[in-house]
Amino acid sequence: MAPHDPLFKRLLRVFFADFLRLVAPTVAERLDLSAPVFLDKEFPSPGPPEQGRIVDLLARVPLRADRSKALLVHVEIEAQARKSMGKRLRNYHRLIQTSHHEQILSIALYLRGGKRGVREEVLEEDLVGPGLSAFRFLAFGLEKCSAREYLARPEPLAWALASIMDPRPWGRARLKLGCLQRIHEAPLKEAEHIELVKCIETYLQLTPQEAEEFAWLGTPERSVKTMNLLYIETWEDKMILKGKGLGAQHVLLGLLEDRFGPVPDEVRVRIEKIRSVDRLTRLVQKAAKAKSLKSLRLG
Repeated sequence: MAPHDPLFKRLLRVFFADFLRLVAPTVAERLDLSAPVFLDKEFPSPGPPEQGRIVDLLARVPLRADRSKALLVHVEIEAQARKSMGKRLRNYHRLIQTSHHEQILSIALYLRGGKRGVREEVLEEDLVGPGLSAFRFLAFGLEKCSAREYLARPEPLAWALASIMDPRPWGRARLKLGCLQRIHEAPLKEAEHIELVKCIETYLQLTPQEAEEFAWLGTPERSVKTMNLLYIETWEDKMILKGKGLGAQHVLLGLLEDRFGPVPDEVRVRIEKIRSVDRLTRLVQKAAKAKSLKSLRLG
């Protein structure tokens, strides 16, 4: 699993309604966005195992006009745009239809590369003409979008996605401050704050020079200090609740997986042997700010 996968899968689950409003607003208006049901993502594949059979995100969303009917929304999250994405989505579309019969909206989310913003893409087939259907999907390329435009939107998810977008005419330091301020000032649940901040901290890491500018621009109560404390204290609270048993180790492992993807076996074994809650808490504090798993020197 790629490092971005667990972070974005959870982020889109928490802010699924926001995501649909950003990508397919006219469709979103016709759906009951308060009641999505996330489905089993594994499907039998008739091809070789390397073709894959697990989709990133699949949700059934009822229609407003008739809740007995629904739309299936399938999302694939890609670190880099690929020309082969259309064929891959079409193959997934066919697999999904072996188990479900509702209409499917297929969406490719590109963190890097791809054309700017949301576009409808049509898979080029060998033959075109009357009676021959074409596979269509939506592609959302983040990197070339204007971060300033998305920070001005009302959807909280847009403020986190802005951290991956073009910061001009601002610099990266000012963009990060803007993202964190929007989140901090919004009436969101604590868990929602955390998911948004994790995205920003992961994808908008500043150079030392940018960090100095950020510190100069920011107000401590309302910017980086507040948000970092929110991030760290939430995990520390989990540590306390778990107590001195293996639960505390699992909390730390969960944080490491959130930030860096699958944890190597040797690191997992070492963490599971730690019995000191104080040491585990210190590791949580370090992990919240670390740029890589290697920098924690756990392996």
